[in-house]
Amino acid sequence: METLRPQLNLSELRQLRWFLGGLIGLLSAWTVFYMEVDALVVLGVITVAVPVFTLFPRLSIALPQVFHLLAFPVIVVLFALDIWATREPLPAMIRLDLMLLCYRCIAPRGRREDLQLILLALFVVVVTGVFTVSIAFVAQILLFTGAALSLLLAVTLSDGRTGGGPISPAKPARRFLPQLSAAPVAAAEAGWERVSWFELFGRLRAVADLRVVALGAGLFGGVVALSVVLFLALPRFEISNDFFLDRLITKSTRTGFSDNVTFQDVVNIQQDTSVALMIDVSDPDMIPAEPYWRMLVLDEYSGNGFRVSQGLRNTFLSSREKMHVHTTRGWGRNREDRATWVMYFQPGVSKYLPLGGAFTRLTFGEPQALLQSTPLRLAQLPVEPAKMVAYRVEGMDTDGVLRDRDFARDRRIRVSDPRASFMPPERMADFGYEEPPARDVTFLELGLERPEDVAQLEKWVEELGGAGDGGAEFARRAATWLQSRHSYSLSMRLEEAEGDPLIRWMKSSQPGHCELFAGGLVMLARAAGVPARLVTGFKGGAWNPVSGSITVRNSDAHAWTEIWDDDMASWLRADATPGSQITPTPSPTSGFRGLEFESGWSARFDGLRVFWYRRIVNFDQDSQLELLRGTKDRVRAMLQSVRTAVEEKLRAFANWVRSPWDVPRVAAVATVLFGGVGLVWFWKRVGRAWWMGWRSRRSDSHRRDPVRIEASRWLARLERAERAHVPVEAREAMRAARARLLRLRFGAREGWPPPAAVFRQAKHAVRELARARARR
Repeated sequence: METLRPQLNLSELRQLRWFLGGLIGLLSAWTVFYMEVDALVVLGVITVAVPVFTLFPRLSIALPQVFHLLAFPVIVVLFALDIWATREPLPAMIRLDLMLLCYRCIAPRGRREDLQLILLALFVVVVTGVFTVSIAFVAQILLFTGAALSLLLAVTLSDGRTGGGPISPAKPARRFLPQLSAAPVAAAEAGWERVSWFELFGRLRAVADLRVVALGAGLFGGVVALSVVLFLALPRFEISNDFFLDRLITKSTRTGFSDNVTFQDVVNIQQDTSVALMIDVSDPDMIPAEPYWRMLVLDEYSGNGFRVSQGLRNTFLSSREKMHVHTTRGWGRNREDRATWVMYFQPGVSKYLPLGGAFTRLTFGEPQALLQSTPLRLAQLPVEPAKMVAYRVEGMDTDGVLRDRDFARDRRIRVSDPRASFMPPERMADFGYEEPPARDVTFLELGLERPEDVAQLEKWVEELGGAGDGGAEFARRAATWLQSRHSYSLSMRLEEAEGDPLIRWMKSSQPGHCELFAGGLVMLARAAGVPARLVTGFKGGAWNPVSGSITVRNSDAHAWTEIWDDDMASWLRADATPGSQITPTPSPTSGFRGLEFESGWSARFDGLRVFWYRRIVNFDQDSQLELLRGTKDRVRAMLQSVRTAVEEKLRAFANWVRSPWDVPRVAAVATVLFGGVGLVWFWKRVGRAWWMGWRSRRSDSHRRDPVRIEASRWLARLERAERAHVPVEAREAMRAARARLLRLRFGAREGWPPPAAVFRQAKHAVRELARARARR
């Protein structure tokens, strides 16, 4: 007879549900790391408490009743205080969901509570999916989906065992718990909490049918593949724009690129090695020898750093509406050989977009409002993005020279008539000026309080020979002077004393970081009468050979100077930091070979992220259609190649058959045929029996013994054959075959008859039965 496959009992199903619930809670809670939500305390509690209570369910049963009575009121009070203190509804709702999720994971659960757990987890996962495009999140959500489906299957099996009704609780005294914050211990037999996880997983392995598992995995993979195809085929829309979720989270720059940069801020950014920017370039040979990515221009010295003056803030003008494409009024110089750059800007860096210089056209993957400053050649988003922002830049200058005709005109007016800088706008027409010059006083203002510090700067400028040769030459002399007095170091300790800290550092021989070198050059240039400003952003990057892209990390953060040169009528990049090229060279491009190459698993993972951004995340409908057409063409080409190969093989075989048959060919064909038949006969008579015996000796249980499994199949076949009338002449053979099969199925291996002979006897008995019925 055929035996049934063993099944999990109710206690084991309850234990499995408990384990899957804890896993779902952890996977969903950890997705919050992809969002800019301050929930480290709750996440820390979940990360510690949920694994402990999951591995030791007795702790959950031991929780006192007062804990369950107070849990829900306390969570509601904390949520109300959170809303009142932060005024941010979505982060507060996420923290509320995490608290409920934590409670639901550590408190005993029944069928209803398991479903509540899945819903709470889904809320966090769905909200996170709006704000992130990380490929790690994709892997995490696949694990979450598999665990959630497994939990639903376990709940269904438990209901099937109990007829859909509740199972008796382990401790009936807890039935009094309130409905919303209840911790019912229904849905398991008493004693389910006494679990040995190794034994449970062993039982799962024993009861699992590999064919069913493979079928389920195949169906799950098919659903995922179908979802990917539909995602590629259907036009995308931006979920966050429709639900306004991104407006419910207040963004804050984690890495320090803000309107007010104090000394050491950029150095603090450099301690972070995470990716800040990934860059695709249409022509890798156009990559500058030393790429600089401008983000922010700071003009006002504050005594302990630089900040953006109100005048520069007013130069940023907002677009009237959200648009895919933003153009500028003649920023770039429109060279035909300029490359196209695609930037993948990571969240948590800044609202200011990294750019190599002036540009002519900026295209976003989705409609964006943008603020642009024509004088500064900068662009910024209204708020810091909570997820990756992809944008394509065309006509971008990367040579470190920013032409500015308006500023050059204003400079000429001031040089010819210094009164113009201070003349009221209504009196400009009286002196022949059509419009007043722009107020650039912050580009020349020292911002020093002590006359002694000003005098010290003027003395140094005199030693440097002044700025009579132009801003570019003065920048090279001043930067060389700074490098001769100071070495480079990320740490700088300057003793407290009277006077401006930057001037005191310039007097000393202490090492300094990039902000001090850049700030020192700004002060020297302004003291010499040359407009100068401090710029922050990134310098350099690494070439990723896996994806063929540039990876810029937060550790590449840098500060440098832009100094005005009257002869060039341009702002010129000047980098006084030791090891850097002070001013740009006439041939600024060297291609990707001039960058440091990334290697290892980190490069592979970053390359995979770039591939994800290119093909899945950042594309418009045209590139979607291009991707689908490319996929269709590749599949069609592959099928065509397979068809051509098969046709060629068939044609060659047909030609071989039509060719003349001689004695050697006939002998060779006969040898192959007889050899094949001999191999089949040998396998059926000897090989299969040996293979089955070898596997039987290595099996660790009766349920996995191939000999016993084969005996069970023959017993079932004999039972089906005997359901009809059995002639007298066939009964003895059937009885003998069944007896020997039962010995193989349930007897000790030492007393077995030869399995191959037993199976041949059973096969012979079935055939004799068929012949006897045919004769009657």
